[in-house]
Amino acid sequence: MATDPPVVRLPRVLVADDGREPIGPPPGLDAGILLRNTDLGALIDRTISPPTMVAVDMDTVRGLGTDDAAVEFLRHRLRIDVVLTRRPQTAAHFAALGGLALLDVLAFDSTGLARSLEGHPRCERVGTVISPGLVLAHMLASELEKLPRPVVAYGLISTVADAHAGLERADAVVLLPAVAAELVLVEASMVGHGRIPLTTVGAVG
Repeated sequence: MATDPPVVRLPRVLVADDGREPIGPPPGLDAGILLRNTDLGALIDRTISPPTMVAVDMDTVRGLGTDDAAVEFLRHRLRIDVVLTRRPQTAAHFAALGGLALLDVLAFDSTGLARSLEGHPRCERVGTVISPGLVLAHMLASELEKLPRPVVAYGLISTVADAHAGLERADAVVLLPAVAAELVLVEASMVGHGRIPLTTVGAVG
């Protein structure tokens, strides 16, 4: 009897990485790496025995297609668990292979958000990326309810305050390495003052 594939866990922080120089998330964060704006060679190099969880923004990888063969290559050959894409069919196919797909939708205004969500597969293992992520903190509750989970805030999150605002409403945020490093320091201070941080290892996502 066939069994359901295991649930893919999404960390609270994805640290943006172009693959040129190996980086890892700062110690102490519930974090993984998001490979983006890179090429296929660098992607392959970075996914061989990675030290941490790796997600891929597949629309930004030079030399990588978006057809079924590319999806299967990522899922089966490189063993990628999480992809971001603007293409609903690509997201649905990756999810069917047992991975977690995150459909990137534009949310500059309510009209654009509604149009972007029209093509959302709305099936198991397909969540939502809100671009730019900074908009998420200003969305209405009625708009948030329409977003298939998990939700990731991606873009224009340039400060720790922005990251915390995003995490109040999203399941994860994409951060540049410098912001992620600053976040570690801020959250360590929160612990010292008896407050509960949002992104330390072990936090509920």
